[in-house]
Amino acid sequence: MKRLFYHCSVTGPGHIRNGLPNQDYLLVRGWGQGWVAVVCDGMGSRPRSEIGSREAAKAALSSVKTLDFNADNKLVVQTLYRSWLERLKGLGVEPRDAVTTCILVWGMADGRFRYAHLGDGMLASPVATISTGRDFGFSNETTGLGLSKNLSDWEFGSSALQEHENSLILMSDGISEDLTDPQAFSHQLCNALVKKTQRQAKNWLSKQLNDWPTPGHSDDKTLVVLCQK
Repeated sequence: MKRLFYHCSVTGPGHIRNGLPNQDYLLVRGWGQGWVAVVCDGMGSRPRSEIGSREAAKAALSSVKTLDFNADNKLVVQTLYRSWLERLKGLGVEPRDAVTTCILVWGMADGRFRYAHLGDGMLASPVATISTGRDFGFSNETTGLGLSKNLSDWEFGSSALQEHENSLILMSDGISEDLTDPQAFSHQLCNALVKKTQRQAKNWLSKQLNDWPTPGHSDDKTLVVLCQK
């Protein structure tokens, strides 16, 4: 089967008004028998969060490419976190100034996939809401790299694309928090995208995210869609 990735990230109206950069970052790669997709959302209250999200996505990619697909969860997180810290150090950025969430999904050609999720955002498919991260505190605060110190802050899991209509959607909370039916959203999104060329899909996704229907929406919006057919 052929893997098709569609992805888009747009700066939220609130950040545009305040002259701030997009603090989300996405990354998608495929190689041989494997693939990886990452969505990271830098915490807006931190001054270098856009760097944190970018370097976290790169660290996630290098980690899963370095490790065996079946590496235990603790080793995956340790490798990712150490790589992230090294990258920030090289840039002269303190981790506390670059806090970011991370949704990491990686898989094999036979359809198997794994995920590791820290903070908010969502991993969904047309048949299930797979992961929504963990909330902390009384105000639904999230956590992220640079804050989290416990493996239990992460959500982990594994499955097969065949159990999810061969489709997965990773999204930052600028999208996920507004969804009332993530499965229906995922189903409609995949059905629309597979009928388009890559260029058409990119333009269409950008328009959908920039014209987001929720009144007063202000956050950055980022998503990665994997459709295997």
